[in-house]
Amino acid sequence: MGAWFGPRLFAPPTPQASLAAAPRWEQRATLPTARGGLAVATYDNLIYAVGGDTGQEITGVVERYDAEADVWETGLAAKPTPAADVSAAVIGGRIYVPGGRLAGGAVTDLLEVYDPRGDAWEQRAPLPVALSAYALAAFEGKLYVFGGWDGAAYINSVYEYDPDSDAWAERSVMPTARGFAGAAVAGGSIYVVGGRNAEGALAANEEYSPEADAAGASPWQARAALPAARYGAGVVSVADIIHVVGGAGGASPLLSVKYFVARDAWEAFDLPAGGEGAGLGLGVVGTDIHTVGGQQGAGASGTHAAYRAIYTVVLPIVQ
Repeated sequence: MGAWFGPRLFAPPTPQASLAAAPRWEQRATLPTARGGLAVATYDNLIYAVGGDTGQEITGVVERYDAEADVWETGLAAKPTPAADVSAAVIGGRIYVPGGRLAGGAVTDLLEVYDPRGDAWEQRAPLPVALSAYALAAFEGKLYVFGGWDGAAYINSVYEYDPDSDAWAERSVMPTARGFAGAAVAGGSIYVVGGRNAEGALAANEEYSPEADAAGASPWQARAALPAARYGAGVVSVADIIHVVGGAGGASPLLSVKYFVARDAWEAFDLPAGGEGAGLGLGVVGTDIHTVGGQQGAGASGTHAAYRAIYTVVLPIVQ
């Protein structure tokens, strides 16, 4: 009989399990330009923070984070149209940032696309309608925009963008009209989580199947609601587990939960210190989740922290 010790990948343990190897949030290099309502995307293991509201102005600033060096790079080409309440997604090595809230409070239909390799921006086909505070996801080479604020109301529209044809198409509307929701891909579907409408924060969690929509079937299903209503939270997927951090509007001031698709169930995980505000961005590098910026009280935040969503431990295997 012998013992072999090898690596195994695990999601963080539940609160009842041993916490000896449990990950924790770690503070990382501060975002150079404090802001909320920014767009965050990861390309080539680098995190890009685009636009947002500094509290003094709507900005188009672009800053890039190298997790290995724990350093932010500044001086990159700014987004041509400064905007806040925006999101970003990566398709084909480019970062897509549609719509947003402009300096005067109006919303825009512009779609601006950033090439990280060339440090350059271009305009593509505009959104069918002007929008801010939408939820955004990239799925199988296409961009999906869910709901948002059209300048007068929170809406339930769904738009699909095809970069190859540079064209938008309208898809089946969401069951719940809302803005300031988050979207993430897991298990072959897109989940739209939280948000707000005219009545306040929402706990809605709705699954959208692009495949079903394309086939003419009903693409939407209600799933287990968030433990607390939230809008402006960060939402990302790691290993098909959806993580929701921060936000505002709920009865509890803090929220940090993860959703298991197969079990249709939520579990709490560690709260980030100082990174739980609304309007923050989440980026993923490897298996680490990074919270970037946000709004703390009446001011913009430059807080940046990282959490190991999946980690490696060594277990003995008796032979």
